[in-house]
Amino acid sequence: MKTLLKAAAALMLMAAVMTTASCTKDPNNGGNSGGNNSGGNNSGGSGGGSSPTTEGIYLGIIGFNLDLYTKEIKLLNSSSENEFSSFIGNLRPGNLTSLYYADYQGLKKLKSYPKPPKLKNVALVTFTDGLDNASLDDAEKNPESYSSKLAYRTGLHNKIVNELIHGKNVAAYTIGLKGGDVQDEVEFQDNLDKLASIDNNAFLVSNMNEVKQRFKQIADSLYSTSTSVNVKLDVPPGYDEGTQIRFTFDITASGNPQQSSRYIAATYKRTSNSRILDNITYGGLADGRRSIESFDKQNGFYRFLFEDLKDLQGNPISQTSLNRVLLWRKSSNGVWEKETEFVPANSVVTEEDRNSALIMLVLDCTTSLGNDFSKMQDAAKDFVRTLVSSNH
Repeated sequence: MKTLLKAAAALMLMAAVMTTASCTKDPNNGGNSGGNNSGGNNSGGSGGGSSPTTEGIYLGIIGFNLDLYTKEIKLLNSSSENEFSSFIGNLRPGNLTSLYYADYQGLKKLKSYPKPPKLKNVALVTFTDGLDNASLDDAEKNPESYSSKLAYRTGLHNKIVNELIHGKNVAAYTIGLKGGDVQDEVEFQDNLDKLASIDNNAFLVSNMNEVKQRFKQIADSLYSTSTSVNVKLDVPPGYDEGTQIRFTFDITASGNPQQSSRYIAATYKRTSNSRILDNITYGGLADGRRSIESFDKQNGFYRFLFEDLKDLQGNPISQTSLNRVLLWRKSSNGVWEKETEFVPANSVVTEEDRNSALIMLVLDCTTSLGNDFSKMQDAAKDFVRTLVSSNH
């Protein structure tokens, strides 16, 4: 009996050791290069379907060293955020660098994922600190039989620039923190350039704080380009033909609209059954339509639709700015007067037009990162957190 108990205990101990070892190598798919894990499905996070059903941010993650560790693409929201963050936190450093193969698989997974509704952006975001020294190893990592590292990264660049995914160009970003073991700086920079879709998307940084900043900048950009805010503003029907009006977004009722740095100015025109804002100019805002006609009348006011209203940085107009909107008109004696019947709570209507973004985050998980590995994980988690907070 004692012999049987000892044998059973030995088997249990062996199973525990094997489980721990596989989790260290790959916390989600047991070290299977480019493999699946239980966190991925194509249903937009709702489970059971074959196609995404809602607009939003769809994210996948690939960690790489000799092997690839994959978090399959899934709808990213407040419910799934912890799933992505846990995956990043469970990544472990390893030897060798399969950078090119990781990006190759990232593009492949973006292409094979079903098209989310109202897809606007497809993005590949790569962080690395070293040079590829493993992607030419065998046919699995080099499926197109590139003859050299230069040929491989050039081939990847051609795919990024020329191949469409669900009809969209790929916006590819690279962040490079040169490790101490990098001797060929020219090759390192060429990696960043060729794995980015345009030169301005390749970022060479000097420390992990800059890595964090670049991740946030990219996340903010991906959100702002995949979300539109349409704003409807009301104007009384009885203004004279040719009246100059101005909507301001940054001053108080006692301020001077001519000193506003964020405004929409226009000339008011009349027809028998509608009103027109003409010669529209945008101060401190991205340019929009120069003439807008309104047939929509609400509570006696004509309602004008300003589509995709953004600031000069390309971000959707903030709710803070919208809460401060005031309407002014220039009187016959040239004095600006505030329209007292224009109340933002009633006269400003916003509609957020949410589109979808399909994003693959590719993370260097090599031992050369040293003490910076945990900082890289924190930066990647912030990237996820920024996408989630922006998405709400």
